[in-house]
Amino acid sequence: MSDSPPPDTIAAATVTSPRQRRIAIALLLVGAVCAGMGQTIVFSVLPPLAREIGLSNLQVGFIFMISATAWVVCGPRWGRMSDARGRKPFILIGLLGFSFSTVLFGASIQLGLAGALSGMPLYLLMIAMRSLYGLIGSASPPAAQAYIADRTSKRDRTAGIASFSAAFGFGAMLGPGFGAATSMFGPTVPFYAVAAIAALMSLAVYLYLPERTGPTKRQLPAKVRLTDPRLTPFFAFALAFGVINAIPIQTIAFYFIDRLGYSTADAAAYVSIGLTAGALSSLAAQLIVVQRFRVTPARLMRVAPGLMALGQIIIFASDQLWPVVIGMALSGFGAGLAIPAATSAASLAVNADEQGSAIGLASSAGASGFILSPLLGFTLYDVSPAAPFIFTASGAVILLCYAWISRKIGGAVPPQIEDVPEEALSEPAAAPYQ
Repeated sequence: MSDSPPPDTIAAATVTSPRQRRIAIALLLVGAVCAGMGQTIVFSVLPPLAREIGLSNLQVGFIFMISATAWVVCGPRWGRMSDARGRKPFILIGLLGFSFSTVLFGASIQLGLAGALSGMPLYLLMIAMRSLYGLIGSASPPAAQAYIADRTSKRDRTAGIASFSAAFGFGAMLGPGFGAATSMFGPTVPFYAVAAIAALMSLAVYLYLPERTGPTKRQLPAKVRLTDPRLTPFFAFALAFGVINAIPIQTIAFYFIDRLGYSTADAAAYVSIGLTAGALSSLAAQLIVVQRFRVTPARLMRVAPGLMALGQIIIFASDQLWPVVIGMALSGFGAGLAIPAATSAASLAVNADEQGSAIGLASSAGASGFILSPLLGFTLYDVSPAAPFIFTASGAVILLCYAWISRKIGGAVPPQIEDVPEEALSEPAAAPYQ
């Protein structure tokens, strides 16, 4: 197979302008905002509702774990498919899957609250509906981030991917407040509201995302694997940080109830303060440190675990609201540095035709934290509400040491290349989508 498309294919190709690419990035970032809102709405609203319908802490954790497993398995596959078939179809699939699964998850909770379904049938239904998010919703992030990577130079890659993470973080910041506001109309209304926004974003992407051409015809690249020596240190970092980041997110609502003494009725509102502080800090880290100052992935990965450790220490050392909120803010700042750093380091380590695969695997490595965290976090939580945070603080210190020892992480620095003209980052010439 020739690496170059035939002449008639080139003639049929549509080249996007800088303005069209800006529209595209804006659409992707709004979609990421929506996904971030959906995540924190679930983490802040579900625990109190779960206790009302009789679910245990560990059962709630298993809902997150099974969904994350589906995400980890499917995310790299979706990313690899986007390398071969283009980014836009999979961005659409992910957004529609997110909307559809969130509606069904909210409906299953509503059945439990109404007493129409209970016990194991209700629990299995909730697991199945949330798992759809991992199975289908996982298509969008790797395709969207690969879309951005396709259109940025290596020097700007970290900032470009950080913009996606920042948008997700902004959504995560809005999510608890949005959930609290919409829950005034009903306990499950937040799920339906964010699903409606995702559906509207799907329509906007379908109509306006300016990817009108498929990827350039080429020989299929070698399959990127978890054991790829170019990437294993970044995957290991993402997995470890994912566990450290997921445990407090999943247990913090129960911590507010059991350690800080808030009722199940009041917990969601107070948890939203902490989650919003963490999300706002994460957003500030990505917009200021990563994008404005263009700090390299190596430096980001060698600072982030220390901030996470400090935040977790503050949380487990206090039973008052505001110290816990400060600890969540510090942890969020660390997460805002670490998540785009690991993803962009993986992106920089591979070739242009392996972007979707590498980013999908890096994202899945981070998401794997939500597979391991329920077993670790809730088992520790049953010992003591402070135990999960002691564990994550210790893990963050160990990860900090690993980041400073690893030569691969220390070498995750973009090449000092000249700016690439915007015209050079146009759509590749290829056959238009049918």
